[in-house]
Amino acid sequence: MPDRVLRLGGGRRLPPPVRPARASAAAAAVLLSLLAAGPGRGGERPPAPERHPLAAEGPVWLARGSVAPPRRVVTLAPSLTDEVLALGLGDRLVGVTTVDDAPEVRALPRVGGFTDPNPEAILGLRPDLVLWVTDGGAEEPVRRLAELSRTSSRPFGVLALEVVSVADVLATPRVVGEALGAPEAGARLSREMTDEVERIRARARGLPRRRVLFVVGLDPLVVAGPGSFPDELLRISGCQNAVGGKRPWPVYPLEKAVADDPDLVVNAAVREPPEALDRLAAVPAVRRGAVVRLRSDDLLRPGPRMIRGLGELFDALQREARR
Repeated sequence: MPDRVLRLGGGRRLPPPVRPARASAAAAAVLLSLLAAGPGRGGERPPAPERHPLAAEGPVWLARGSVAPPRRVVTLAPSLTDEVLALGLGDRLVGVTTVDDAPEVRALPRVGGFTDPNPEAILGLRPDLVLWVTDGGAEEPVRRLAELSRTSSRPFGVLALEVVSVADVLATPRVVGEALGAPEAGARLSREMTDEVERIRARARGLPRRRVLFVVGLDPLVVAGPGSFPDELLRISGCQNAVGGKRPWPVYPLEKAVADDPDLVVNAAVREPPEALDRLAAVPAVRRGAVVRLRSDDLLRPGPRMIRGLGELFDALQREARR
């Protein structure tokens, strides 16, 4: 039986995002996982929260290591790489995924993709700890990795974390800090991120709740629906998601986007050219120029970058609303 550790965010849970079929930090890669979601249906209540069976009660140790604190760390998600870097422990990283883009890890070995890490390549790096986000969809190779650890003469830790809400994002630094033997750094980063969220929430209090269409992909049109990270971030920013239904990442009919008539459009399709927004020319907000184009995919990376991006999102939304 895997050992459970500190529970993540606690409190209210949101429905999980669609588990990516080919996810990366980049919005374009996320799209590959969203196309099967299908269009949402307006007016329906969000689904009941669901948890991954490996982490239904919080983070899970799939295997325990023999080195404490771990000095050689492999991350299987860019957001976890961001966590380790933000904790000031980047010198412990020895392997990352092919979709990691942080400048600090540019020269590190790549151990496979977000959904298909290579257990043998990871084993060859002699890790002390492997960090995995369960929504990555790589359960089979990660279980194989845990088996390799348990039969190794030098067992290493394999820690599975489920991150499906902003509360989880804010709690993850504590978990990663504990796992790396740096609990004070983890607690400090968690407080800093929490303070930023509460700062934005306070600034948004009392502002008009404008309806926002958050666009993740333009061809086909994919938007952030209920249960997605952007849905929660919009509410923290004092806005309302114009998209209803049950799907976190629906492929959306253009005529539905037109009928929704959002006050503002956020263009988060950062890997697509700006002129691709012409597909939405029939949406009144686009015709008015009430569009915020994001500069990065930070709001789709559930870690420190997401919280940093939240402040940028709030400022951009309010600036556009005042025009």
